[in-house]
Amino acid sequence: MTEITQVSGFNRHALGIGSLQHEADLIGEAYWGNISSGTPVDIMKASKRAQERFATTSTELVPLVPNVPEDLIYKAIFEYGNYEGADSDSYNDEVGDLRKSFLENHTVAVDMMKSETDAILKATTTAEGMIHTIYDEKVAYLYKRPYPFQALIPVVANKGKVAAWDAMPPYDFGSAYFGTEDASLTESDIVSKQMTDTIKYMYSVGRVTRAAQLAGLSAVPARDLMMIRVDAAQDALRSLRERSMLGVTRNIRSKAFAFETAGALEYDGIYKLITDNVDTYDNQCWVDGTGKTTYPEIEKLLDDSYEKMVVMGVQPTMAVCDYKTFGIYRRALKEYFRTEPVQTFVQGISKISLVFPGEGALPLVPHPFMPMTAGSRAIMLINNAAFERRQLWGDMYEDLAKINLSQKFVVSAAECLIDKTQTDSSFTSSLNGGVFNMG
Repeated sequence: MTEITQVSGFNRHALGIGSLQHEADLIGEAYWGNISSGTPVDIMKASKRAQERFATTSTELVPLVPNVPEDLIYKAIFEYGNYEGADSDSYNDEVGDLRKSFLENHTVAVDMMKSETDAILKATTTAEGMIHTIYDEKVAYLYKRPYPFQALIPVVANKGKVAAWDAMPPYDFGSAYFGTEDASLTESDIVSKQMTDTIKYMYSVGRVTRAAQLAGLSAVPARDLMMIRVDAAQDALRSLRERSMLGVTRNIRSKAFAFETAGALEYDGIYKLITDNVDTYDNQCWVDGTGKTTYPEIEKLLDDSYEKMVVMGVQPTMAVCDYKTFGIYRRALKEYFRTEPVQTFVQGISKISLVFPGEGALPLVPHPFMPMTAGSRAIMLINNAAFERRQLWGDMYEDLAKINLSQKFVVSAAECLIDKTQTDSSFTSSLNGGVFNMG
């Protein structure tokens, strides 16, 4: 490990955004260690192990661990019911601790909100709040929120700058036939596709003046402004990742969510990967829901999409929708069953179970980043295992060059999102589905 970082120049003098891009293969090798490229990983455990490896070297790179246990979110959606009805006492304890943590992060003193949130949005100095003579001990981390989508899509180690995978179309696996007892035997060909995509780079840059750091630590109560600023930077990166994976507005300060095409330096989200399939290969699985606003209308189209996916050999495992569409389902199911159909895990993470032929309880998860405007609402019906977040390195803290009495840093990540049901180089053959353009 030491040799890798020394040879690649990963040290406090040579580091910088350019060097990270130039030496991506080397940092990927250092980050993942003996985990082979293409291996699914538990990102919580993998980032902790990377943190331990980097701590024994001279590098100033520090892998950051996700601040929410993503494995618990995954279990809540796919393995358990609601919090009170979980099957395991130990799981109840874990969920209880996480729920308590979320509640503490969102329980704030109203008169602190403006000063605390303004201070973390820019270079932090002594003039920008969070340093007081006497004040409430809690900081109002109003930017804190769960990001369920990145917890539900598998993370796969990718040590190079190119993500590669093989795919075989659902009906191109040769032929089989009946014949006579002495038939002439003719072999048939199978079709395989070699697919590739390119890793993209993400950054969140912050700075804290030395005066702010010292004044913060001497304040009552003490404030570690560097810790707070790094935490905010990581959450900014996680917010960008969540938006990018869904395929909505990438500007993390925007409250107007809309589906959009990725820029040249960004990767496409699930929305575009699915809807770019416009029946070019007679395999479009998504359906147009223009003008549909009622439960019976949406449910009929969702059945159509499900049937198309099954015909193409893809079994959906989950659905993601906007809050307004989730409300339509909640009200309709509550009216039918006369009981509350929503199962809640922690604040911001809940689900309703859908039933399809051959599928007992498929979770429908609402997401606050999904567009709620008329004509843009959607239910994305997907097999989550068919998507992979190929990651060259996870969230990584790094000091930047010092040009004044400030500590400047960057939190970066390198990754792309792939759809393994794609079998054409233009990425217009996804076999995932859903209902789009509703409202």
